[in-house]
Amino acid sequence: MKIKNLRYPILLSVICFFQIHSAFSQYYTQRYFTRGADTAEIYLSCNWYADASGILWHGIFRSADNGQTLSVQRKTNYLVDGSWVFGDSVSGALFQAPIHLDTFEISYDYGVTFEKKYAGNIYEVAAGCMAGEMYINGYGLYRGTDYGSTFTLQSNNDSLRLQDVGTLPGEVFMYKQDAGILNPIKLAYSSDYGQTFSISQVLFPGMPSSFMEFDIHRGTTPGELYFVIWKTFDTIAIFHSVDYGHTVTLQSYRSKKVNQYDEVFFTAGRTPGSFYFARSIHCGPYSGDHACLWIDFSRDYGLTFTSYYHELDSTYTGVNYNEGLSELKVFPNPANDHVTFRIGGKVTDCDTKFIIYDLVGKPIIEGILQKGQMEITLDVKNLAVGFYCYKLTPVINLNSRTGTSGFPLTRVDGKIIITR
Repeated sequence: MKIKNLRYPILLSVICFFQIHSAFSQYYTQRYFTRGADTAEIYLSCNWYADASGILWHGIFRSADNGQTLSVQRKTNYLVDGSWVFGDSVSGALFQAPIHLDTFEISYDYGVTFEKKYAGNIYEVAAGCMAGEMYINGYGLYRGTDYGSTFTLQSNNDSLRLQDVGTLPGEVFMYKQDAGILNPIKLAYSSDYGQTFSISQVLFPGMPSSFMEFDIHRGTTPGELYFVIWKTFDTIAIFHSVDYGHTVTLQSYRSKKVNQYDEVFFTAGRTPGSFYFARSIHCGPYSGDHACLWIDFSRDYGLTFTSYYHELDSTYTGVNYNEGLSELKVFPNPANDHVTFRIGGKVTDCDTKFIIYDLVGKPIIEGILQKGQMEITLDVKNLAVGFYCYKLTPVINLNSRTGTSGFPLTRVDGKIIITR
C-alpha cells in the first residue's frame, strides 16, 4: 500500500519527520557514509521507506563494488535505531553511533547484528586507522583500542571538534570552532593520539568568508585530505590536499538541489583516488514514500564521477544498479579552441545540459545535447588559459525520476584545462 492511501495524520507525521531529519542531516552528513575495510567496500545508513502503518524504516546498506550494487544488511525503525556508521580496518567490523548520546554499537558481521556499548556523552566519533581503534569527542577527547570496551581520556579542549584520523598511527584531525565556520578554517592536527594539537589555517580559494558547514576526510597516503565545503545550501565544493592542508586544490562542485528533502553523504575510499558522493531524495506520490538513491564514485580524487542509481522502495532487497553517463569521454583535455563531450553506451532519452564554469562557480559556456545524440562540441577559444569545471545534467521534469526508457536522473561533474 502506498502512502497516498494512508490517513491524513499518518501522512502528515511522515512528511514532518522527513523535514526534521533532512534539516538535521545537513550537518555531519558524511557520518552516515563510510568506507569498509575491503577494497571497493562502502556502507550507507539512510532512510528507506514508509510503510502503510506509518512506520518509517531505515536501512544499513553495503556495497562491495563501489556502489554499483547494494545489499540490505539491517532494517530498523529510524526513531529507534538509525545512526552514524564508521568502518573499521578489519573486514566485517562496523561501528554504529550514536544510538543515544551515551551508547554506540559494534558489528562483526558486516552490519547485520550489533553489540551495544556504553560511553559518556558522544558528540562526534571517528574510527581509527588500526583495528578496534575508535575516538569519541564529548566532554573531552577519548580513545579506545578494543572495539569500545574501554576508553582513555586523551585531552580536554571544548573548542576542538573531531573530524577524522590520519593514515599514520596517532594522527587525529579536528578543527577549532570559533564564532561560526570561517574561511580560512583552523585545522587542528595531532600526531600523538589526540593528546596535543597544533593549529594551522587552511584557506579555500573562491569560497566565501564563512561556510554553512564543512567536513574533513582522510585519504590513503600520509598528509592526504579531502575537504567538503558547503558554499551555499545547495552547492558543495570538494577540495583535495596532499600536504596536511597547507595547499588545497578545487576538484569539482556537487549539488543537492532537487528539493528541500535531499540528503547528501560523502566518504573517501580505501584505494588511492577513490571518493564517493551519495544523494538521497524522497520519491513517490508523496514526499517520504521511499528513497531514491544515487551513489557517485570517483577514481580520480573527486575530479569526475560515475553514477549508480538505486530505488529503495519497500520491495528492495538488493538489486542491480542503473548506470547513467558512466562512459563520458571529454577530449581533447587539455583543450585549445574546442572541447567535445561524448556519451558512450546508452543513448540518452532526454536533453542533457552541459555547463562550463570558472573556479568560483560562475557559468561561462552552456550547450544542449539533444535527445538521442551522443556527442556535443563546445567552442572554448575565448576562454583564458587555466582550469575550468563542467557539469552535465539531464533536462527532465523533476517530478519524474527516470526518462521514458529508464535513463536515471543524474549529473556528472569534472574539470577541464585550457591551454594555448
